[in-house]
Amino acid sequence: MENYLLPLMGLLTGLIDSVVGGGGLISLPTLSIAIAPGPHAIGTNKILGTVGAAVALFVYARKGHLKWKEGLAFCVVCAFGSFLGSSLAPYASKEFFRFLMIFMCPVILWIVYNKEKFFKERENFTKPHPGLFFLSAIASGFYDGFFGPGGGTFMFLSLFLGTGYPMLTAIAISKLANTFSAGTALVTFSMNGFVHWKEGLIMATGMSFGSYIGASYATKAASKIVRPMLFFIVVLLMVKLIWFEG
Repeated sequence: MENYLLPLMGLLTGLIDSVVGGGGLISLPTLSIAIAPGPHAIGTNKILGTVGAAVALFVYARKGHLKWKEGLAFCVVCAFGSFLGSSLAPYASKEFFRFLMIFMCPVILWIVYNKEKFFKERENFTKPHPGLFFLSAIASGFYDGFFGPGGGTFMFLSLFLGTGYPMLTAIAISKLANTFSAGTALVTFSMNGFVHWKEGLIMATGMSFGSYIGASYATKAASKIVRPMLFFIVVLLMVKLIWFEG
């Protein structure tokens, strides 16, 4: 993939992620095509993950939705899980990551399309065992560090379904956890030489503009337009990965 396409894909990543979520479904396959499937693409994608989560965290914190004290323990555990995941990722083969991406991207796409269904589960909320909550945090962090797309969504669902926090508070804490997790993985991948800063920063610049545009026009009407766009782009990228990059 030519470098001049990277800012465009970054812009689409930010635009779609800020409206309906699932930006990693675009950025990781894009980087896998531009660089190579596996640790190099995943490590570089952590630049976008860290920037995107930090920007969203700033917005939610400024609006007063973030509870630092309540969320800190969850974030630390997520960061530890991310360290474990990003430390193990270099030992997996490129073929394994191609398979994981082809398998997981449709799963995450389904979750993005059906988020509202999970909200109804809160009607019968019971506080989970602390051990289960710990496992959900470390599993979310491990997944985010090892692979990435949907990691922030898993963190949000763990908080929203497992703590009883209001939705906006759960989102805000998940953004803090995602910033910790992606940042930890970025440092780990970078120390092992798997981060391509040029490509990552080019995409991150485009993503910043896309996030601003998406946040400015994030309405239900916009969501109805953007979701089919996300589906179409992910399908195209999967076809490219399966039939032209194998």
